[in-house]
Amino acid sequence: MNYVSRNGVSHMGESFGIGFISCGFITREAHVPSVEYLPGVHVAAIQNRTRENAETVAERCRTEGLGDPTVYGEGAVSALVADESVDGLWVTSPNFTREDVVDAAVDAVEDGAELDGIAMEKPVARNLREARRIVDRIESVGLPHAYLENWPHEPDIRKLRALLWEHGREAGRPYVARSQAEHAGPHSAWFWDGTRQGGGALTDMLCHALAGNHVLLSDPERPDGGLDAVSVSADTATLKWDKEEYARQLREEHGVDYETDPAEDYARATVHYESADGERVLSEATGSWCYVGAGVRRSIELLGPEYSGQVVTDEESSSVFVSDAIGGEDGWAEKQTATSGRIPIAAASVIDGGYVAENRDAVDAFEQGRTLPSTCTTDWTSYGSVWRRTGPRNWGRTSTCRRRS
Repeated sequence: MNYVSRNGVSHMGESFGIGFISCGFITREAHVPSVEYLPGVHVAAIQNRTRENAETVAERCRTEGLGDPTVYGEGAVSALVADESVDGLWVTSPNFTREDVVDAAVDAVEDGAELDGIAMEKPVARNLREARRIVDRIESVGLPHAYLENWPHEPDIRKLRALLWEHGREAGRPYVARSQAEHAGPHSAWFWDGTRQGGGALTDMLCHALAGNHVLLSDPERPDGGLDAVSVSADTATLKWDKEEYARQLREEHGVDYETDPAEDYARATVHYESADGERVLSEATGSWCYVGAGVRRSIELLGPEYSGQVVTDEESSSVFVSDAIGGEDGWAEKQTATSGRIPIAAASVIDGGYVAENRDAVDAFEQGRTLPSTCTTDWTSYGSVWRRTGPRNWGRTSTCRRRS
């Protein structure tokens, strides 16, 4: 069937209704709170395997004026898609569910349900085969799609790019971008499972660093960014979590065995690009679950002939201190190595983290009936090459691939 966009006309007048598939951490703490800063957008529906969790998030939406979402339980993706109040589908469910979710959504559209678009939280899928199939299925019914990768939307990264390209262009384009993304490890058991997640730190953290580097090196005046990936060198390793003490911790807390079947907790990639003018351009990226400190540590640099810029976010300007006497409560200090001591306050993280901007871009694109320039297929370029060379069958290996002449 040929899908015709509804141009954002929803059950609630002119407000765009988002239907969330899953209400895990990224939905609860990033996407749902971002709706507060998105005029003309509301949460229309939430589907989750555990219905009680969805009810809790729905009640929060009502209390905070973010919408009056209908709640759907396990196996009800098609029912949510058929809900007339849902204009766009935001797929934020665990990686191992993505194919089934998209199949159910597209089947519902083929049966007559209407959507303005499907937005996929990073990564699109666990591997290239799944990612290609997901995009093919979405495009088979003419639906626009968007890739929810927050780094390129972060205000600091966007401003760094704008300033250095504007003032440095005459001296020459930037030639090196370096990014690090690391924390102490995931918050959920499935994230630690290499089969269910699709990898380890590569699919969780390195994809952020690669995406950030790519947008910084891309020419703002060219729709394609003026970059052509020529070669990728990458390697992965398990440095911390396969050690006996930490492997025991993972078995007890998450039911995974990193002594016998680890995923990588460190990943590195260097992407060699060729610019539109034939210049060599480099992206250097690392991601890990080995960092011990307060929250997420990130370091981002852009270097050019007569300029440089940095974004460093391993410290927050505001913090609280909690003693051991009252620390230890689960759930409020995610991505922290401890629940006592100094804890950074990230009060505006949904803005500073790019979630408001990425969701605004996706909503605007879907209302206009178009796919975002940074689409789900963007996830295949350099990141896809890295995954193919260092995925689960190749953990612990170093690999290099080059563009065919």
